[in-house]
Amino acid sequence: MSDSTITLTAALRSNLLSLQGTQTLLDQTQLRLASGKKVNSALDNPSAYFQSQALTARAGDLSNLLDRMGQSVQVMKSADQGITSVTSLVQQAQAIAESARDSLSNTAMVRSGDMSAATVSNLTAGGFANNDAFTIQIGGVTAGATITISTGETLAQLAAAINTISGISATIVDPSSAVATGGKRLEIRATGGQTLTLTDATAGTVAKLQANNGGAGGIVGITGTGGVMASGVAVASTSNTPDEISLEEQYKNVRAQIDTLVQDAGYQGTNLLNGDTLQVQFNEQNTSLLKIVGVTFNSAGLGISFTGNGASSSFLTSTSINSSLTEVTSALATLRLQAQSFGNNLNVIQTRQDFTQNLINTLKAGSDQLVLADKNEEGANLLSLQTSQQLGIQALSLASQANQSVLRLFQ
Repeated sequence: MSDSTITLTAALRSNLLSLQGTQTLLDQTQLRLASGKKVNSALDNPSAYFQSQALTARAGDLSNLLDRMGQSVQVMKSADQGITSVTSLVQQAQAIAESARDSLSNTAMVRSGDMSAATVSNLTAGGFANNDAFTIQIGGVTAGATITISTGETLAQLAAAINTISGISATIVDPSSAVATGGKRLEIRATGGQTLTLTDATAGTVAKLQANNGGAGGIVGITGTGGVMASGVAVASTSNTPDEISLEEQYKNVRAQIDTLVQDAGYQGTNLLNGDTLQVQFNEQNTSLLKIVGVTFNSAGLGISFTGNGASSSFLTSTSINSSLTEVTSALATLRLQAQSFGNNLNVIQTRQDFTQNLINTLKAGSDQLVLADKNEEGANLLSLQTSQQLGIQALSLASQANQSVLRLFQ
């Protein structure tokens, strides 16, 4: 069986080839309009295709880095907010210490013997002795008669005797045993803001206070266990006045809040206020970095060493209070300096964020220039090709008419 062959005229074959070429161009134009790209594969334009791929890949890498930079900014903001809040707490601690200093400047303690019970007993030679006498002087004038301390005399009796003196107020204080070990004590207050002096008949002046305001005046307290202060406004002891006890507790509470706040200042596991380090990557080769070393800004890290009643830095003496004030002042300076450093680092990250975003846009624009189609041009091409296709069909019809005329010979 021999192969059969269909013979086409040259005109028909030419028209068919022309229609096939037009259809190929139509398919290509429709793809470009559908995808928006003039280069859809390496077959279209290898050089433009692979350059575009490289630019797009780099833009993608930088976009991932941009996301990480955004998270780094949140870490920095969390640290900055933490520093702001810690600064506020340290300022509060400073105000409490200043109040304690002011309170102490209005208070002088004379401690002698054991007054844990409500009677004057077992007084030692370090202060007022048993059956000893003392005088109270307001300013340059001795106020009232000489007061005698007798063994077994109650604090109420001693207070009643002192309260007979004009311009003097004597009050019995019973501090909480949880925060003070001196037991009950008698506080003697000058009510007009004058200089208040106690003078022992045998030991001389044992307490002298110049009140620093014109209001309540000074306080001299006769209390339990401890030595006697020869002059000045305070003594070291294991007990406080009620105001000092309250201020100590407030100071300790603020100090504890500093510690807990610092623990809560982290973001997604990174806490720059608790010693962590943040490393920010700025380029895809990992050759451009910013390393931010964290700090430890709890109370110990800031040097706020106050530990409470009975400690060397408690609010019992002007020395210890001034030491606390020095610590919080230094802590504030440290916080402000670190806040400036964190602020500079945050500004660097945000600047690199903006730069990276602009670079990503540049890379994408460059990639698009290589492969994107001009839709106006491709639309015009489509219309032209459709017209050419219709004309080709008509030409094919005309070319076939010569063959159809042969049929007429058999009619």
